[in-house]
Amino acid sequence: MFTTLKSFLTGTLLTVGLAIVGTGQAMATSLNATATVTADNHYGLFYGDKAGKSLNLVGRNELGSSGSQGGYNWSTPESFDFKVNAADYLYVVAWDDQSVDESWLGQFKFSNGQTLLSKSTDWEYIISKNSNPFTREVSVGERDQGYLSNGDRFEGNLPKNGELAEEILAGNWTGAQYRGTNGVGANATSPWGNISGIAQNAEFLNTTTDSQLQAGTSGNTHYTIFRTNRSVAQLTSVPEPSSMLGLLAFGAVSAGSFLKRKSKTV
Repeated sequence: MFTTLKSFLTGTLLTVGLAIVGTGQAMATSLNATATVTADNHYGLFYGDKAGKSLNLVGRNELGSSGSQGGYNWSTPESFDFKVNAADYLYVVAWDDQSVDESWLGQFKFSNGQTLLSKSTDWEYIISKNSNPFTREVSVGERDQGYLSNGDRFEGNLPKNGELAEEILAGNWTGAQYRGTNGVGANATSPWGNISGIAQNAEFLNTTTDSQLQAGTSGNTHYTIFRTNRSVAQLTSVPEPSSMLGLLAFGAVSAGSFLKRKSKTV
């Protein structure tokens, strides 16, 4: 009996010990990420908490209409490497030049092997109360750092974190609007076609300042903030701390129950 009890307690304590270690790891979980993103016309990529109080800028695209590798600012996506906490949310702040059309497209690969795409099922958005950055006057000395081709028109700074936090906290969030997939041939979405480097089943999500799908117009006097509708952990199957705590509790309860049963039979 004592041998059985010893073996059981040893196994239980090992389980509890592993749970404690696992819980600590889960609470500190962070992932390396590679984002590949483009937008018609401009965007900034951030990560942070759901309330927008701790936003971290990852990067943005070109400052004007021309792409750094030729074509338009949306023709070739940017790629960024960064580290994100599993409890964080991803944000895309997007605006247009009030002409032709507007959307964004993205792919996010994480070090746990999971991939998140721009899909209407995984993203939500709000329309800002503040003005479209394209319409704001910005002196040359105050411009964001980035690529602006010679003679090209500057098309706006990223809104500051404080402004974004106010928008995020007060926003009425709703599901993102699907425009089409990043397909080829008959499956391509006009006017963007296929964007190389991003999965073909990624979706162009509409960047709008109106509740209806619409092309870029002079009526687009605001900008759009997109946010994942769940945390990185929930979207990429990273173990949550609560699941590890549950295992810890189960081990402790099991050990207590076993001891009670044995005390009755001795």
